Amino acid sequence: MGHTVRLVGLPYIQRQNQDGSADTPTAGVEISLCLELPRVTDSNLAMGQVARAVLSAIGTPAWLLQDLAETARVAAQYMVLHSAEPSYRLLLSADEDGIAVAVTDYTPAALTAPPAWQPVPHDSGVEPRATRMTSSDGMQLHRTPDGHLRLRTESRWRKPAPSA
Repeated sequence: MGHTVRLVGLPYIQRQNQDGSADTPTAGVEISLCLELPRVTDSNLAMGQVARAVLSAIGTPAWLLQDLAETARVAAQYMVLHSAEPSYRLLLSADEDGIAVAVTDYTPAALTAPPAWQPVPHDSGVEPRATRMTSSDGMQLHRTPDGHLRLRTESRWRKPAPSA
């Protein structure tokens, strides 16, 4: 059984090198974070702030930080408005290549297989509002056969080169 944690301020992360010195934002990063919030009015603002704090702490470049934090907030608002589940989750995963941010109303039950996420076509009428994104695919909406939702985006750490 999990423990309840009360967050009274934004998270603080300080990375260190193996020699104990403070890490630089350009060093390799590997992090996985899951935050669950109740589906209530303005919980999307808290999710956006937590995403911003964590992304900033791991050294996300400024050109990417705003878009990813805003994506988390918009995706959370979509869950508040379109899901009947009592809570939803922020899933943040980063490694040295890039970062993935997802918001879902799916809560894994013990001893179950991962859900079968199916993309929702853009012409289905349930696509979230477009946002200014720097990732190659933008925000993608998926649904499971039993109705759970997930909004997800992936981005690379390096800014894409301008196309000719």
